[in-house]
Amino acid sequence: MGEGYLKKIAYATARHEKAYLPSQDTKLLRRSVKEYTGGSALEIGFGSGSVTEELSKNFKLVVGTELILHREQFSSLGGPWHRIIADRATCFRSSIFDIVVFNPPYLPSDSIEDITVDGGGGGVEIPLLFLDEALRVIRRDGKVLMVISNAGEIARIETRCRAMGLRFRIIAEEDLFYESLYVYEIRWKEEGP
Repeated sequence: MGEGYLKKIAYATARHEKAYLPSQDTKLLRRSVKEYTGGSALEIGFGSGSVTEELSKNFKLVVGTELILHREQFSSLGGPWHRIIADRATCFRSSIFDIVVFNPPYLPSDSIEDITVDGGGGGVEIPLLFLDEALRVIRRDGKVLMVISNAGEIARIETRCRAMGLRFRIIAEEDLFYESLYVYEIRWKEEGP
């Protein structure tokens, strides 16, 4: 993806005029994060800020990143969490967050026309880029929560997790008439004795 990814995102971002509005996937992730506590949390692509707001109830330091702030996102600029304009988590040092959560664009697409929903090939190219960044910035005992849809090639995500030596499990799911949504918890395998 590399340079091609950046060109696609730059083009789609320049054309995109609205933030992603909370839908069933956002609500599912928001319900899921309520069970977690810790010192530091990051939401990649905070959108409306609803999930990040929920994280701020159980974490001391909460940060949300977004590629671009839209007019409707300015209403969420209050509150106890930090907003940073950045691509995923590229602006952070490695191994600093207890949890990283995201609801990535996950619909299968041949091109990135709408950065809020187009997930690239198989609906997993963009989610896997988000996952790679999340794994870089979580602590060794940290967790990643990721929303994914069965409209995409979920098996590719699971295969990547296995190949990287990660543990994963589905912690929440919701069946809609057109797709099933899942929240995966992903973490590094514990070290042996």
